[in-house]
Amino acid sequence: MPVAGADGTLAGRFKGSPAQRNAFLKTGTLNGVRSLAGYVRTQSGRMVAVSIVVNSDNATASVPVMDRFIEWVVRNG
Repeated sequence: MPVAGADGTLAGRFKGSPAQRNAFLKTGTLNGVRSLAGYVRTQSGRMVAVSIVVNSDNATASVPVMDRFIEWVVRNG
């Protein structure tokens, strides 16, 4: 799976955030759909499974919110 802020489809996302190199996520994109699913290593050292799917005509607008959720999981999970 791509590593946040390091490679693949996540190479340009999460740079400088708590999720950088702590999230291992697969992205998904279809017309009207955006998704992230995979594993997040929390600051406490736990691995947490996550899955987010947004199905909307404006799904692209959800990407920053999905990124903030992943960062929240890193800090608080």
